[in-house]
Amino acid sequence: MTGRRTNNSFSAAFTPEAVLVLCFLFVATPKTAIAHKGEKHDLSVSSEKKLSAPDGEWIKIINEDYVGTVKPIFQKSCFDCHSQSPRLPWYYSIPLIHGMLNQDMHEAKQHLDMTNDFPFGGHGRPDEDLKAIRDSIVDKSMPPLSYRLMHREANLSESDRQAIMDWIARSEKIAPKNQK
Repeated sequence: MTGRRTNNSFSAAFTPEAVLVLCFLFVATPKTAIAHKGEKHDLSVSSEKKLSAPDGEWIKIINEDYVGTVKPIFQKSCFDCHSQSPRLPWYYSIPLIHGMLNQDMHEAKQHLDMTNDFPFGGHGRPDEDLKAIRDSIVDKSMPPLSYRLMHREANLSESDRQAIMDWIARSEKIAPKNQK
């Protein structure tokens, strides 16, 4: 009797080893520790509070600079978790992985949602968001290692890092501090 050949794309794409590696990466990676170094944040800060500046012109200036310089970098390296338009990977259809990815993306957007450009959504003020992004660039904690291992194209080059740092420096010069 000859072996029956099936055209099961799930079996071909998801070897047991691949599933085990993916599960390990998602379960073993401490997401909160990576994103915020264990800091707790007040999630009650609303988007309305973030936008209430005496002179909103600085928001427009920073956003125009963002769209023209670093948004393409963030689209490549950050939007899969920090926006409403993720590029879902092939392994998203695995039930356990599907749930973990949905939770990670939900948490990422609570912290920093880049969907609608600058100022970003999430729980921080614009000046806090700039500082958090700068810290993530300096310590190379974003994108997380588990993500970079599966998405090599998301790695930030040195020129990407420098462009982001330059944008942050320009933005911090005009953004009000401690804006409520």
